[in-house]
Amino acid sequence: MKAGDANLEGYVTNKALDALFLMVAEEEKAIRANPVAAGSAVLKKVFGSLK
Repeated sequence: MKAGDANLEGYVTNKALDALFLMVAEEEKAIRANPVAAGSAVLKKVFGSLK
């Protein structure tokens, strides 16, 4: 075991940050694949359905 991994709070924090950045990366990948749809989804979340 590495000395840095012996600190439980630091280890858990690092793992949580790794998971968070992985989720952000996946979302960014989806946005880059179809930026127009991503923009529309964000606008719908912000302004609701505009009828």
